[in-house]
Amino acid sequence: MRLYQPKYKDKAGQWQQVARWWIEVVDRRERRFRKVLRLPADADRDFSKKLGANIQSLIGFKAQGEPGEKPGEKPVEYLMAYAPKKLQDRLGDIDLLPRSTKEADKPLLDYLPDFQQAVYQESKSDKKKKTTTTDVSARTFTARVRKLIKACGFETWRDVSSEKVNDYIEARPDGMSQQTAHFYVQSFRRFAKWMLEQGRADKMLKINSVSVPTNPGRLFELDEFERLLEAARTGPERYGLSGSQRYLLYLLAVETGLRRGELRSLTVASIDFKNSCVFVKGADTKNKDEVTQHFTPETGSLLKEYVKGKMPNVQLFKIHDRSSKMIAEDCEAAGVEVQNHKGKLNFHSLRHTCGSYLSAQGVVAIEVQGIMRHKDIRLTMGRYGHILDGRAQEAVNKLPRFARQVKGKTA
Repeated sequence: MRLYQPKYKDKAGQWQQVARWWIEVVDRRERRFRKVLRLPADADRDFSKKLGANIQSLIGFKAQGEPGEKPGEKPVEYLMAYAPKKLQDRLGDIDLLPRSTKEADKPLLDYLPDFQQAVYQESKSDKKKKTTTTDVSARTFTARVRKLIKACGFETWRDVSSEKVNDYIEARPDGMSQQTAHFYVQSFRRFAKWMLEQGRADKMLKINSVSVPTNPGRLFELDEFERLLEAARTGPERYGLSGSQRYLLYLLAVETGLRRGELRSLTVASIDFKNSCVFVKGADTKNKDEVTQHFTPETGSLLKEYVKGKMPNVQLFKIHDRSSKMIAEDCEAAGVEVQNHKGKLNFHSLRHTCGSYLSAQGVVAIEVQGIMRHKDIRLTMGRYGHILDGRAQEAVNKLPRFARQVKGKTA
């Protein structure tokens, strides 16, 4: 190792010596090649000498195929803690230090376009996977990561901490369900793993898992939904919505299968009375695709009366964030059990009800999937395909009668 101060000519043509010391070491990591490295250090000679000694030790360890540290010697730790940023960047470029030391100050949001593309390409190229990640799915992964980064106040990777992520997930803001919280954890873990694989992070985060209930959710039985509608229609104002508004909202939710945020985005201009449908912009849907959902002519008549005299940009329903509490109060007024062995009723139960009613009416599975706007039909049938009370017995009764009595015994 050699320490030196480079010289340069000033504008007057006079030789001047730079204030910063430089380190010259031989990179012996490749046996067939020896390369001289000249690295910027510090203005203090003794400190520069110590930096050089640690770099030389690090090269020696790596040349022997060792991880870079020995008992009593921690050049990686020392250089990451004390080396000037310019030197850390240079050592990262030549793979002596993790690249994370160079990129730790880069805004996290700048990585997301590359991450989104990596998620899409990774699944696309993996032939063994039964399902593929579409471009829409990759965007959804990225959107969840972006939301967590902003919510937790992460600017760079140095700011990222598993504690902040865990606190956000446990708080469940905006009524986040366990299923949704699980997806957020899954997405951020994937992002952290990708950062590690790309050399942009030096450790994997320990993010707590979220247990997802095995109960797929509950729907309103036919009689329960009729009682809910009547209780809403005749009930008092709840959470900013009158009884008649809630009655119409519940009807539209079950007939269209729209989610709470999608229903909240509807305006008078969203309704097409001629074709009995509502239009939701891509910016307001979960998968960012524009969608047109149909409703029955009877509900169309009620909607036409409801919006009479209102401007096109007026919001149809000002749905409160505590919409599940609202529907629970209507259930109690209707004498409908909010929670039982099948699960708990909430606002999203209206969407479950839509899928199940369609199936019960004999609508083919592929059409139910289209109305529910699921990418995977297994989600449609497995999570939203509930069997209404009494329908199982009706289905079994349609089977051919094979059993017969033989001398008092069933054969």
